Amino acid sequence: MKKKIIFIIIESVKRELDSKILLALKALKRNYRVLIGQKGALRELIKDTNSGIMLLKSFGPRNTKHIDFLKKKNFKIVSSDEELITAIDYDDKLNYRINNENIDKLDMFLAVGEKSDIPILKRKYHFLMSKVVLIGNMRLELLKKKYRKIFEKNSELIKKKFGNFFLLLTSFPSVNKVQPSHEIDWVYHRIVEFSEDPDSSAIHLANEQVIMQREILMQTLKFVNNFNKNFPNKNLIISPHPNEKIDFWKNYLDKKKFKNIFLNLEKFSTTNELIYACEICISSNSTALLEGLFLEKNVINFLAKKSNVAEINLLKKISKVVRSEDELIEAIKDIEKIKCKKITVVDELDEIANFKENLDSFETLLNSLDKLQNVNTYDGLFKNFFYAIISKLRMFKTFIKKIISFKLRLKPRIEYLYNQKIGNSLTKKNFIKRVEHINSFEKKENLIIKQIASEVFLIDVNNKN
Repeated sequence: MKKKIIFIIIESVKRELDSKILLALKALKRNYRVLIGQKGALRELIKDTNSGIMLLKSFGPRNTKHIDFLKKKNFKIVSSDEELITAIDYDDKLNYRINNENIDKLDMFLAVGEKSDIPILKRKYHFLMSKVVLIGNMRLELLKKKYRKIFEKNSELIKKKFGNFFLLLTSFPSVNKVQPSHEIDWVYHRIVEFSEDPDSSAIHLANEQVIMQREILMQTLKFVNNFNKNFPNKNLIISPHPNEKIDFWKNYLDKKKFKNIFLNLEKFSTTNELIYACEICISSNSTALLEGLFLEKNVINFLAKKSNVAEINLLKKISKVVRSEDELIEAIKDIEKIKCKKITVVDELDEIANFKENLDSFETLLNSLDKLQNVNTYDGLFKNFFYAIISKLRMFKTFIKKIISFKLRLKPRIEYLYNQKIGNSLTKKNFIKRVEHINSFEKKENLIIKQIASEVFLIDVNNKN
């Protein structure tokens, strides 16, 4: 049966996979077939497939060659930029992230909110507005009440294991960053790689972020050191940011030998399921606070003692702000006294369009994709049977290369980041298990799940009766 094809890129399984699977299952009901895969693997595969709609996560200069290839193959290019959701300075972030040669090549740009990126887009990129669709954030859409059954089973298992625990989602990628040996930190990376003026406001802001994270990290370690003394009957789970060196936390906890503090190595569950299971969600200037808000949890924003220009105003708006270990302990005890009643109530959050129940990110996006002109339909994914055979051979070649790379330990930083973001979650067994779990709520019949290449999967339905 002839169908349009949607290609969906995954960069971080831990953060994105569930929302992208749910989008795919909803797209099946509109007569699409969907391909989901790791970025590099999917880019390699499309050399042999028919054209369709490519959902990118960003479209900066590093994507130019790929985007030009897509345009040549008659793909429609749709891009969001989830990094914008917690920009410290939207003007700086938008200029850094989207002001490049690829902006005119987009067929659709997915915006987040009326008070976040939309005003700057109207002011600085008005020529793009005809292509802008306001959808909010799909990762957060997944956390609304109507979809939470997806998390309930695993969250209950976590509760049984850890009881009424507190969750500390660390956010120190500027000072505990996984990086190659030639890099110092994010500040100097922008100066060297992106030719930023060392005296620019952007560099000043980045430097303040490093200073702030160092102070908060020190205060966080103080809180963790004293956790058992202050909360002897509670457990604490620490879940590091994907771009942090997890070995720092492993070494720290191993040395201290805490009895009631545990490290999330992704063996417990996804971050969403951890947040849904926890009693209190603690983080620092991080998107995790928004996830906690959407899941109706008590969210505490642990910041430096003095206000810093690198603090994200949106996150301060939606959370309980504390600026010392003592304030954090007091806030936790206050929450316990009122039996976990929410301490922060946000009636309007125009920075994120889908905070309102009447806007569904998935349906809004699919409605817009349906309206894209000149999207071809095909009977299958590949141009012909010959290309399907090539794909299988390429998958075998990739498998062999991975074995060799593993044995030689080539490019350890890239390997580490890959393991943090993808790990073994895009194996055939795990992917099928996750799709079937989410489909148990979507209830799409005659589902087809096929591995097309290494870390690339087709989700479709059998329309033959």
